[in-house]
Amino acid sequence: MRQAKPAALKFQADFFLLLADLLQAGFSLAQSLLFISILLPKEAQRLDRLIDHLAAGGRLASGLAEIGIQSDIVNQMLITEQHGDLTKSLSQTGHLLSERLRQQQKLRQLLRYPVLLLVILVGLIGAVKVWLTPEIQSWQLALNRNVLRYWQALGLILAVISVSLGGLIWRSWHTQNPLQRAQRFCQLPLIGKSCRYYYHYYLLTNLGTLLANGLHLDEICRFLLELSPTSLLHAIGQELQPALQAGQPPRVLIQQINLLPPELDLFVQRGQTPTLLGRALVMQAQLTYRKLLVSLGRLATYLQPILLLLVALVIIGIYLSILLPLYQMMEGMY
Repeated sequence: MRQAKPAALKFQADFFLLLADLLQAGFSLAQSLLFISILLPKEAQRLDRLIDHLAAGGRLASGLAEIGIQSDIVNQMLITEQHGDLTKSLSQTGHLLSERLRQQQKLRQLLRYPVLLLVILVGLIGAVKVWLTPEIQSWQLALNRNVLRYWQALGLILAVISVSLGGLIWRSWHTQNPLQRAQRFCQLPLIGKSCRYYYHYYLLTNLGTLLANGLHLDEICRFLLELSPTSLLHAIGQELQPALQAGQPPRVLIQQINLLPPELDLFVQRGQTPTLLGRALVMQAQLTYRKLLVSLGRLATYLQPILLLLVALVIIGIYLSILLPLYQMMEGMY
């Protein structure tokens, strides 16, 4: 699939919600897309590409990839288009994207005051560099030249360490597959819980849909390996394939991929048929979806105090960078 420039989050949220509502109201897919292109005139060119793709016999999922929809969403639409309830999946995806958009807007509002403080701090740093630093340097030349050299060396060392750590993190991140990246996201402070809920919902929905339609694990694995190599589902398929070939039971496979939700292991132990297991997983995905929305709602309330604490630490650092050299010079005068 040819991936276009990523579509804006607001467009994706509006698009999926409108498409789900129109399909539920009885419109065909082609009629729905034409109606959406009228409602969203700024995205008419993007939507025309999707309409032309479908008119040429292409699938909805591949058309979504061509207009810049996120790859994880494209894979989910591909699965539900072939095996599940497309309208329901479109609606849930739209509501989830709308919640993300709402949290982004709330975050911008919360960031206004800390950003204003940071702008003031930048102005203070500039004033210190322009007016105060030359005076300090002239005093240090007369009193103690080693003080300035010490602080310059310390700043250089900290800068080198920061750049080196940043380079190592960047390199490590880009050498990991999507599964490893997702596991790292789940370990992050503050947002890790929301990330776990999202991945649990995403995996339960897709695996449940495939199982509910009668696919067995080996068939699911082959299907996942046909998806984009950069997708999370493809990476999970790569993990499952050697284990299935070795004849390992499903419970071992679940424990091997620690990103899979623990509920999956409990359902597997009940010994249900693939169809019943799939339905149970889809229902569990709905519960996880609600937890995800609640978690996202709480997330933004934690960010402003943390940002204000960081601003306070920056202020303390600025004062120390000014006062410590002055204090040492005062000691040299007495």
